[in-house]
Amino acid sequence: MAVNVAAPTASLDATVPAATVNALAEGTHVLSIHSQDAAGNWGAPVTINLVVDKTAPTTSGVTVAPTPNNGTLGFNGSPSAIRVTVATMADPISATVSSTISSAEAFIDTVTANGSGIVVRATDSAYNSASEAGYFEIPLATVAQLSDGSHVISVHAKDAAGNWGAVATSTLVIDKVKPAVSAVAVSPNPSGGAASVVLTAQASDAGTAVTRAEWFSGADPGAGNGTAMTVTGTGPWTVSSTIDARGFSEGPRTLTVRVRDAAGNWSVTASAVLQVQAALSFSTLGNSNPAGVAGTADDADIYSWSGTAFSRVIDASVAPFNLPGSANVDGFDRVSPTQFYVSFTDQVTVPGIGIVQDEDVVFFNGTSWSLYFAGSAHGLGGNNSLDLDAISVVGSTLYFSTLGNSNPPGVGGTADDADVYSWNGTAFSRVIDASAAPYSLPAAANVDGFVRVDDTHFYLSFSADTTTVPVLGAVQDEDVIYYNAGTWSVYFDGTAHGLTTANQDLDAFDIP
Repeated sequence: MAVNVAAPTASLDATVPAATVNALAEGTHVLSIHSQDAAGNWGAPVTINLVVDKTAPTTSGVTVAPTPNNGTLGFNGSPSAIRVTVATMADPISATVSSTISSAEAFIDTVTANGSGIVVRATDSAYNSASEAGYFEIPLATVAQLSDGSHVISVHAKDAAGNWGAVATSTLVIDKVKPAVSAVAVSPNPSGGAASVVLTAQASDAGTAVTRAEWFSGADPGAGNGTAMTVTGTGPWTVSSTIDARGFSEGPRTLTVRVRDAAGNWSVTASAVLQVQAALSFSTLGNSNPAGVAGTADDADIYSWSGTAFSRVIDASVAPFNLPGSANVDGFDRVSPTQFYVSFTDQVTVPGIGIVQDEDVVFFNGTSWSLYFAGSAHGLGGNNSLDLDAISVVGSTLYFSTLGNSNPPGVGGTADDADVYSWNGTAFSRVIDASAAPYSLPAAANVDGFVRVDDTHFYLSFSADTTTVPVLGAVQDEDVIYYNAGTWSVYFDGTAHGLTTANQDLDAFDIP
């Protein structure tokens, strides 16, 4: 050993050749050192352990996310990178020796010299044990520069003894080719007044699976901002969505579809045109037939609009209905073509029942009449303001609006002939305060037709010549509007279909 200086205290240095170390068996070896003074005295030896570790660590569980990728999909919402995760980097633990993991590195495609790769971080922030997990990130800018196809990600670890282990691999798939969408169709088309339509399309992709689809109507909201559609199949794929068409205005409506593959590529758009039709059953204010309907007009008759033409579907004065000529229907709820509820504007003698008041509701079951709701028995008699002029029966509940501004018994607050009330068999309550937000109808509004869908969806018509509705503006008394959870739209434009006289104003309707 080299002595740095001849003195009572000196340092001793020597190098053990690598060949000597390599010749040693794996395990712990004792190095003994002693020194001699100028008088020739050898001191007692001191020892230190030399641990020989020739076993490299193993690496396993390498995963890449997200893959496939086109250079736009970040890890877990990250805007800038994908992540490679290494589940285990471990140095074998034996009875003779074990080392801690000291570092790890990774390569994309080509594995180069040890120590020249991408740095892999320890998941717990420090390499200080014989088993570690790790990760590293690849910037999306780098991912975007890779060619289409499969790219091998290789990772290996080094232990504290300097042993580099074998690489473990995973695959990053790059796909920059857009999927294609075709055969966009909507059914039924024309809608025929259907509450919903089904939009479908076919999608294909040469590289990866189609995993996402969306549709929109009107201005393009941008990829990823449309209404989600269901994707089924294994290639080609079918995308579909059931669309609530009740808020669509009559006429042509373009429905546009696009799809995205697993790599993040959005297709170009494809469209279909839905012909929206507002099917309607209704009675009129006076004795005038709608355009194209022959025979004697009667304000107790029920007509229908199919989306293309008017027809008479219930001739109230003939068998089996046999209502008197003086009858005037002002409330209508259709159950089937031969079963329905009606209310009248005045007292009417109904076959099998006798005198029915204008606050009552009767039911025709296909062969005979029965009294469904006796308004006078529940406190609505003797006050013309409480006459029913709009009805909707849902289950065992009667929903209605009144002719004037009087509250039913037990209902507080300001009465309004545009409000909608309910009778559940035991009590009345106000369910729509028409002048309050979010409905915000003017005080002059008077509802004379109502169809309830649910708490936040319903149809209305008005008795006034024009009623100003938020956003829509002036709505005529031959029109039907729809409230869609905060948004008003015109469902049926009576003027556009020729209902232009006062007698042809709607005073009762239902949606088939």
